[in-house]
Amino acid sequence: MKEKIGKHTFRLPPCPAYDIEGMESWLSDLAMEGLFLTEEGFFGWIGHFVYDTPRPARYRLEAARKSTSMWAENYGDPDWEEVELSKQYTWEYVAKRGDFYIYRSFDETARELHTDPQVQAMALDAVKSRQKSAILQQIFWLIVYPLLFFRSGILLMMITVRTWLFLLTVFFVVWMLADGVITILYLRKLQKRLLSGRLSSGKINWKGRSGRHFTKCFTQICIAGILVVAYGSLWSDTMLDKNLITLDQYEGTVPFATMADFHKGNVTDYERTMLGMSFNTIQEWSDWLAPRCVDFEEQVRIHYGDGKMIDGGYYVEYFELANDTLARWLVQEYYGIDRHKEDYAPLETPELSVDFAAAYESDLHLPVILIRDGNIVLRAYFYQTVPQGKEIPRQQWMTILAQSIGKEHALLENR
Repeated sequence: MKEKIGKHTFRLPPCPAYDIEGMESWLSDLAMEGLFLTEEGFFGWIGHFVYDTPRPARYRLEAARKSTSMWAENYGDPDWEEVELSKQYTWEYVAKRGDFYIYRSFDETARELHTDPQVQAMALDAVKSRQKSAILQQIFWLIVYPLLFFRSGILLMMITVRTWLFLLTVFFVVWMLADGVITILYLRKLQKRLLSGRLSSGKINWKGRSGRHFTKCFTQICIAGILVVAYGSLWSDTMLDKNLITLDQYEGTVPFATMADFHKGNVTDYERTMLGMSFNTIQEWSDWLAPRCVDFEEQVRIHYGDGKMIDGGYYVEYFELANDTLARWLVQEYYGIDRHKEDYAPLETPELSVDFAAAYESDLHLPVILIRDGNIVLRAYFYQTVPQGKEIPRQQWMTILAQSIGKEHALLENR
């Protein structure tokens, strides 16, 4: 033991910060082993200790009446007056963990740090209030804000980020919120004990609680790591357009009509426009709830033998859902999102042999067709910038598109 004196080490606490009795008992037992908490205290789930000659030490956790954040006043430490007053009773301020200040005394005859249980109970009210505020902030930033920021429905978000990742995120968020609720309930129970006159002795069997606590912490760390890596990869792939394939390189077929299908005739020339700007691309992926998903963008100028030309852009979002119920859910989400856009204006919808169809203006007043046919949902818009000859009527391209759903179409250069 002598060779270890002065050396530093780290320990994982066997209980959460709000478990006052468990923390006090654990720290006191470590002192008998020659391990003493340092001023560095805790960083996350890790405590900083130094080896010294084993001796009895009493630890007490005091509920902080103000925020203990390093960004708070006095870096979240207790007021100087409180620390000095505690020293008069041989209690020294050591560090903090969570919403609690940690004091220590090597004097076994020293009076308790606080002898009035009502004062302790009032201090716990401040901790509970901060916990409630933290829960509300978590609900906003983890649930409300993402929905407002992405302006997307739940099902569409699940398919876009992948269902497994969405469900794991929801599970983690609910777990973290539940931890906050459990903390409040525990503190409320502790308050009742204090008010009934039963003061904490700091002597409990903390080892019996450690297994469950370590398992929970390890699982939360693993899940958090998975989420960070998964969302980081998703963000990186999106920023770098990693999963986008240019139409020039694409060798497959798409299950809907392309621009070349909207106007039949003898094609003499075609050219893809707006190259190098992430246009004329396709992205395909699969999800538990939607086995086939396609994002398709086409910017093409097509010349025909009769002198006519199509020049415009064509955007399609296509989903083959796992069943019809999910398809109905998704089409209603899409329709609800678009109807709340500033540019929304209903258009006359052509007679189509599908389960659902709605035509309207949206996104810069562009004509949109939203279709559901069985388990398939498709949302598309097509605009023409420089029509020559007879412009393709809206009803015509919408009808052709509806009739083409589920039928494989090769791109123009493969025909």
